[in-house]
Amino acid sequence: MVAEIPGAPHPVTFAGGVLDRYRHVCAFVNGRAEADAVLDPFVRDGVDAGDRLLYLVDSAAPGAPLRRLRRLGFDTGALLEQRRCEVRTWAETYLRTGDFDQTDMLEQLDAMLGTSPAPRIRLLADMGWAARQDGVAATLIEFEARANFLHARHQHVVICAYDTSLFDGAFIVDILRTHPMVVIGGMLQENPFFVPPDDFLQEQAAHG
Repeated sequence: MVAEIPGAPHPVTFAGGVLDRYRHVCAFVNGRAEADAVLDPFVRDGVDAGDRLLYLVDSAAPGAPLRRLRRLGFDTGALLEQRRCEVRTWAETYLRTGDFDQTDMLEQLDAMLGTSPAPRIRLLADMGWAARQDGVAATLIEFEARANFLHARHQHVVICAYDTSLFDGAFIVDILRTHPMVVIGGMLQENPFFVPPDDFLQEQAAHG
């Protein structure tokens, strides 16, 4: 089982719900309009709360997060200067070694998030890169399960955004089982299909 950290800062409101006990979220979205409706309030509230934004995005569109912030009325230059916003591309993170290496990415996440509770980080990861990588599904699903051990050690909020139009149903079902919180139809809920990572990894090993 994954132990939760006591003494967490005030809960975060996201997609009509509250993130307090669990802060690792799978956000299923279908297209840009739905993604904006879900993520815009989350980003706006984060800046207003003094949190730090960390984006993992398409290497072909590194400016997208800054355009979102400008559209929401924020001074992107000031946020960057104050280190309140950071953008890293898929090529710098998930695909840094050329192919997806889950051990390397877990180490990167640990370094990015650290253990300090202040300022709280709101990490938004666009997972679209996985739709372009053949044969990555099993490794990514295992990575998402293992990431729960890491996320339980800190008080930051991690949103993994999956565009459902890019992935098949079997993959979506397995990804769903690795996140304690899920956004479906624009609404946050505690995930009834979540399998604790110890159990999930044992199950995967048994089937492997």
